[in-house]
Amino acid sequence: MPSSEPPGYSEVRPLAKYSPWLADDEFKKVYGVIKANTLVDEYRCYELWCLARQMARFRGVFIEVGVWKGGTGCLLASAARKSVVLCDTFRGVVKAGPFDTYYKGGEHSDATEEEVTDLATRVGVSDLIRILRGIFPEETGRFVDEPIALCHVDVDVYESARDVFRKIWPLLIPGGVVIFDDYGFLGCEGVTRFVNEICSDEHLFVHNLNGHAILVRTHQA
Repeated sequence: MPSSEPPGYSEVRPLAKYSPWLADDEFKKVYGVIKANTLVDEYRCYELWCLARQMARFRGVFIEVGVWKGGTGCLLASAARKSVVLCDTFRGVVKAGPFDTYYKGGEHSDATEEEVTDLATRVGVSDLIRILRGIFPEETGRFVDEPIALCHVDVDVYESARDVFRKIWPLLIPGGVVIFDDYGFLGCEGVTRFVNEICSDEHLFVHNLNGHAILVRTHQA
């Protein structure tokens, strides 16, 4: 990752001590299985776990774009016990462009669909996940036309984040949640830029200082 910090960036060190994930035995059990299959840290994984549990009662499927080896996708399915659509090229990052300072394309290509399905079996959610292999939305978006309750976007670069959002936003239910991973990270300035561009009165925006941007849709367009 880049060593120099651009304007507006500094190391963030929250001072709060409350750590509920340490006392959540069910989360710890699942996280212990999936942690080798994700690059997302324990703090963000716990946030995904909590959001998935809260959103489980809403109509609509969950979708994750940017799956890698399936860790967070299987975590979402386990937390909510509902259908999760997992979308990935399984050939690494795509659509890197001029707003992206680190990614050039092809990074994180060391994952296979078989690793995802194996993890789903070990977590006990193989009946809850559906894998769409290819670039989303161009190659696989036509297979997603149902209402969406939660979308986890972990695609690392500006253009991919933009295209995913444009596809899923019309399908997102009122009260639905979009979680952008990579927000605020050095090397992922493109994702941060895109999220900042779309902030509007159509949703609530929360910046989790650990690297999530969370958008909650407040009304239907």
